[in-house]
Amino acid sequence: MDHTRLNEETARSPCLSENGNIAVKMMATQRRVLLDVLMACWGMGTWLGINGLYVQLPLLVERLPEGWALPASMTVAVQIANIGLLLYALLRRIFTRVKDATYIYGLLMIGALALILNAFLYTKTATVGNTERSMAFLSLTFFAGLVGCTSSVLFYPYLRYFREIYLATYLVGEGLSGFIPSILSLIQGVGGEPECVPSGNFTIPVYPPARFDSTVFMLVLGVLSIASLLSFTIIDSTRIFTSERVSLTAAVKDEEAVQQYSLLHPKWVSILLLMAVLNALSNGVLPSVQSYSCMPYGTRAYHLAVALGTSANPMACLAGVWLPPVPSKALAAMLSVAVVPFVYILTTAVMSPSPPLQHQTSGEALVVLSWVCVLAVVSYARMWVYGWARGGGARGMRACGVATQLGSAIGSLLLFLLVNYTDLFTQPDVCSTVI
Repeated sequence: MDHTRLNEETARSPCLSENGNIAVKMMATQRRVLLDVLMACWGMGTWLGINGLYVQLPLLVERLPEGWALPASMTVAVQIANIGLLLYALLRRIFTRVKDATYIYGLLMIGALALILNAFLYTKTATVGNTERSMAFLSLTFFAGLVGCTSSVLFYPYLRYFREIYLATYLVGEGLSGFIPSILSLIQGVGGEPECVPSGNFTIPVYPPARFDSTVFMLVLGVLSIASLLSFTIIDSTRIFTSERVSLTAAVKDEEAVQQYSLLHPKWVSILLLMAVLNALSNGVLPSVQSYSCMPYGTRAYHLAVALGTSANPMACLAGVWLPPVPSKALAAMLSVAVVPFVYILTTAVMSPSPPLQHQTSGEALVVLSWVCVLAVVSYARMWVYGWARGGGARGMRACGVATQLGSAIGSLLLFLLVNYTDLFTQPDVCSTVI
């Protein structure tokens, strides 16, 4: 039986292989199918909470007091969840004998509990600085974000003690954390456009209900998170997969054998800058402006852009599993082409609430297509850069992680300030008629 180990050299990418043979390994290598299923289910729990709440935004922006500015506030809450990385590092220094599995149990339980509580509390608001805020939703979003933000430094090291072939199925599970909420959101629908009804001397918007509400949606996500926790429990606490594990000593030796690279090399600097920019876009800029870009074309356009765009990441991941990585020049060409729809997205957001081709089917189709195109290219580019960075060993991965979080934080904070404290992005009154 092949006991190839997962280490910083051989596992070059979460989805992209150096020679395009991960798909072959998945099909041809002797493996335990039950462990594959459990790994995928465990991986699903990483970003399930954040991806699930994100695809609910077309419904939530209509019902929570932040309105179209809600996505910008949500991205900041997720970025603050990166404090989990510091907390984990501190706990490891204080409690040196505590195994990583203990922290993984705790994170998965926090993620499941946050989703279940959010299902019942997301409409609860509080006044902060004379402004009504969705404190319950944003606070619980922070706790859901702890799982995803900490998983990259906690879950991957745990995988080193299993055969390399299970990395792919775990990461397919990570892809499902975006794909399943997207499909569930498409089934849910959005109900339709609001109707203005009289209320005193004014008219107010009344939104048609979706097939099922956000409470049901979040409860389903909570159940899936519990399934992820149970899957990890079986993986970690039972002995039925002992033959699929590798020894601690062998894994450590593999890490020590990795060649060290200078992170000040121009190629490394350019790769890290690209990673920072890509994450500033995907985790900060794009989520914050999507409501302003899509809502003027209708709730359906926003719903489709979010649901289909969120599924772009797992699709990019699967493309990396089954296809060899493209050359760097081809990636540069893809990014150059994606600039065109990206500029169109920013144009529609800045011109909101009266963007080009408003109230036309072609305008709705164009904005949805632009979002799907940009998110697909950015998702694939992030996978490509991540795969390249793994060749630099642990130092390269840490540097890549710093670039990821720094870019995400800068993008989120910048757009939060622009959305909330400037007039660059405008939300109209849906019903402003005086009776």
